[in-house]
Amino acid sequence: MMQTVLLLLLQAAHVFGCGTPALQPETSRVVNGEEARPHSWPWQISLQVKHGSRFHHTCGGTLIAPRWVLTAGHCIMPGDVYRVVLGEHDQSQQEGSEQLRDVMRIIVHPDWDIDLVARGSVIKDISFEII
Repeated sequence: MMQTVLLLLLQAAHVFGCGTPALQPETSRVVNGEEARPHSWPWQISLQVKHGSRFHHTCGGTLIAPRWVLTAGHCIMPGDVYRVVLGEHDQSQQEGSEQLRDVMRIIVHPDWDIDLVARGSVIKDISFEII
């Protein structure tokens, strides 16, 4: 079922031009920590976890449809509270382009096993529905 949903989301993303940035990046990829051109990767998100009363960046992810984010399995811990930030370029300052979204639900791959991460096994993905 989840594979069907993800396939449909990816097809919809292709139809609507997902993956074609409005601002063309200066390079074809980020290498050795080189800073990307601001807002040239609009589908890149910051996954943030709540500690106390504040949120902190914990992992990146990809906006795969208007309300769906895909991230790596090791980024999620049961019981933690998360939010998604879109339009972020410099986390050290408010730029005015940031969009904050609450996580509506988390769908964990059925074969996800945190114990396999320590052994270097394949990491399964986790999807989020955001609002």
